Amino acid sequence: TAFHLKEKDVYVQSPFVGGAFGSSSRIWPQEMAAILGSKKTGRPVTVMARRDQVFNMVGYRPESIQKIGIGANKDGKLTGITHEAMGSTSSYEEFTERITDPTESFYACENVNTSYKIVSLDMSTPCWTRGPGETSGSFALESALDELSYLLKMDPVEFRLKNISVEKDPVKNLPWSSNYAKECFQLAAERFGWNKRNPLPRSMRSGEWLLGMGVAGGVYHANRQPATASATLRKDGTLLVKTSVADTGPGSATIMTQIAAESFGTDISKVKFEWGNSGLPPAPGQFGSITTASTGSAVHDVTKALLERLKELAVNSVASPFSRKRTEELLFENAMLTSKNSTVKLSYNEILELNNLNELTVTKESKSGNETEQFSGMSFCAHFVELLVHPTTGVVKMNRVVSAVDAGRIMNTKTATNQVYGSVAWGIGIALMEEGIVDHRYGRYVNNNLADYHEPVNKDIPPIDVIFIDKPDPIIDPMGSKGLGEVGLVGFTAAVANAVYHATGKRIRSLPITADKLI
Repeated sequence: TAFHLKEKDVYVQSPFVGGAFGSSSRIWPQEMAAILGSKKTGRPVTVMARRDQVFNMVGYRPESIQKIGIGANKDGKLTGITHEAMGSTSSYEEFTERITDPTESFYACENVNTSYKIVSLDMSTPCWTRGPGETSGSFALESALDELSYLLKMDPVEFRLKNISVEKDPVKNLPWSSNYAKECFQLAAERFGWNKRNPLPRSMRSGEWLLGMGVAGGVYHANRQPATASATLRKDGTLLVKTSVADTGPGSATIMTQIAAESFGTDISKVKFEWGNSGLPPAPGQFGSITTASTGSAVHDVTKALLERLKELAVNSVASPFSRKRTEELLFENAMLTSKNSTVKLSYNEILELNNLNELTVTKESKSGNETEQFSGMSFCAHFVELLVHPTTGVVKMNRVVSAVDAGRIMNTKTATNQVYGSVAWGIGIALMEEGIVDHRYGRYVNNNLADYHEPVNKDIPPIDVIFIDKPDPIIDPMGSKGLGEVGLVGFTAAVANAVYHATGKRIRSLPITADKLI
């Protein structure tokens, strides 16, 4: 659109993308500059931003100011929540995010009032930093819930279990596609050893350090978008699956290969997956925790369609032993076509040979149906944090983390666990270290380098124990999966702040929680 080009004249090749989780989900100025330079010179052009430029040119988590009021009866049942949020955007673009969504949908409360306003600033445009507005909004909500639990003299876990909206989405008034939020809290609490916690603030120690335990929950939308994939079966039995989806680091190519192998009923070594190319069948971008549910569904559906096409070829070939049988009578077992109560079998290769084919290709679009009007989809999590605070210096050290996640069926435990590791590492950064210092005269960051902008390193990361509920969601997609990439960060910063309160008796309401706020 910007360069008045026809879509057929634009070709994008992007097999691997770094710096994902927000910054890679839109076009930025340097990409436009590269195209502009290439059109002017008629040659390939590379544009590389300096480190200080990156702080201004690829988005950032917008600052927010939030006011929250919350009440419950003596039994711990929530009676009312008011959540007012104000976020920042640029003066030349309108950026919004779902900052009040956790407040509206996680807990059952008859009286919920939310408002969200944005303020235009002379800064560059923010972006959907991983676990976008839900991460910021859950810090306010889960901190307030924790504070109220102390006033009620009720265990923070028990308080949440009493109020989680298990039956339906309070916003849409629809039943959940699946909801194992309570199981997240219960399993993580048991693994963490929450029952060993002394509920009184500043009551637990580890040597000279104050010890604190905190908990918080998280929720993030789980849905899918339309996606298309093609599948080609070759005579040697190999399967080639193609779709244009990019892989921004979470291992999606591995997952797609697994889905194709499982749904087609073949060994994973026989599957090849091609992606990250605009010339391939269209798929949505990798953002919003939709990739597995969206593109994975296309991969699942196209391989199933390919099996059905093979059945049709087998019954329509005169020389086939299954000639004139109904396709409903046929089934595939161990990459062989057979029928019930029959010993006759045909391999993929034999079906192709019967029809004088060297290969067979099927292309299929996959999208959700009317289930989105009947059910509401969300992923859920619970975080338990133990940390140490030095009473004299205010230094905070993470001690251990247990995070439990309900993301439907887990397609690959290793890559899924790595996603939660990343969420915890990033959450530690947000909660304890990361702070953009803005020069308000110019709307630019002063600490625009990795010496002054503090991020967690390996030594800052404690042992992380990840629990997956791993129960398939029967509604959202045919694999039973739900979004995972972002839910693991939602609520985590509140768990850290709540642990700091338990350790010190000081309630910190602004992030990051640095030593100066605790001395």
